[in-house]
Amino acid sequence: MSAAVNAQRKDFNVNIFESSGFAGGRCRSYFDKKMGIEIDNGNHLVLSANKNFFEYCQFIESVKTIKKIEPIFNFFNVKDKKHWNLNLLDKKYPTWIFNKKKRIPNSSVIDYFAFLKFSIVNKKTKVSDLIQNSNIFKSFWEPFTLGIMNTHPDEASAKVLSNVLKKTLFKGRDFCYIYQPKINWHNTLIQPTIDLLKKKNNKISFNNTLKRIIIKNNNVEKLIFEKNKIDIYPDDHIIFALPLSGFGKLFPDQKIPLEYNTILNIHFKLPESLLSLFKSEVVGMVDSLSQWIFVKNKHISVTVSDANKYDNLSANEIADLVWNEICIYLKKTIDLQEFRVIKEKKATYHQSPKNNSLIKNISNTLKNVSLAGDWTQIELPCTIEGSILSGKKAVELLKI
Repeated sequence: MSAAVNAQRKDFNVNIFESSGFAGGRCRSYFDKKMGIEIDNGNHLVLSANKNFFEYCQFIESVKTIKKIEPIFNFFNVKDKKHWNLNLLDKKYPTWIFNKKKRIPNSSVIDYFAFLKFSIVNKKTKVSDLIQNSNIFKSFWEPFTLGIMNTHPDEASAKVLSNVLKKTLFKGRDFCYIYQPKINWHNTLIQPTIDLLKKKNNKISFNNTLKRIIIKNNNVEKLIFEKNKIDIYPDDHIIFALPLSGFGKLFPDQKIPLEYNTILNIHFKLPESLLSLFKSEVVGMVDSLSQWIFVKNKHISVTVSDANKYDNLSANEIADLVWNEICIYLKKTIDLQEFRVIKEKKATYHQSPKNNSLIKNISNTLKNVSLAGDWTQIELPCTIEGSILSGKKAVELLKI
């Protein structure tokens, strides 16, 4: 959708072919008949450092649908039942590091020297290589890395995390505000995009999977879809905005990562009496299965990243485990509420240094094609920001 919008900005006529019956991928929202409420398919933590996200919302005129939350990151340790927060409101250099009462629990000033190691990072380095034996591994580095990269610190690329740190924490307060949708992500990103494209008479074909491509003289000559075939003319340009696994099927000669990480989203429908007990709209969970709680309208959503080890658990088993942790947080014993568990088994590829190198080495020799998708932006994690930026770059890279 970002590619389509940016192509539209350059006055191209745009035709979109979407394999599913809806737009937005992991950013979509839908009405859940079981719970009787609208939920986001996936949760996303967007920060004010994500300038491409904000510029995109400006262009599709959806800025008013976003709420800006202060950069105070609240955490709860399930094992020791303690609350604490990372308060980044100080505009100057983080003086809280030198204040024992404001530091992460059980940490000392020396624990924060690890941040300096991320200033210059080798592309082969993993996050855990830089934070071995850190007292804030469980309380900060693990949830931070998992939430951003959907990959455990023992495997995650330190280079990618370094890029995130340089754009956020290293720059201070103004780059660490939290953006969340006032209603849902569909209302903020997807519907305004569809409305804009339709207003400009661009076409969207849903439930139309690309099956095969015909190539001649390094140009795509024909696209063969499930519903129809499209001849590509000399003035036509193609952007393949495919998930990595879909790209691999169309281009089997390209060597791509084969390891993917699951993201779990568990949605619980709650009455206002329970919703009001949560201390903030976003809560990080430590020493727990649950990792992030997002407090929404009529429900909460819990995210678990790098969740492959839970792939074989049933929805009921997962909901029971997570709900038990919610009860510990609320200090109440409450019967399991209505829920929905969504497993995205190929949410992102395993963002290790090795796999990043594979992505970097993907070559595109087709003259009338460029690629989009969060996975194409190896300097960034696979997030909304990377996805939006990829669409923008894909239009710029078209060999016109």
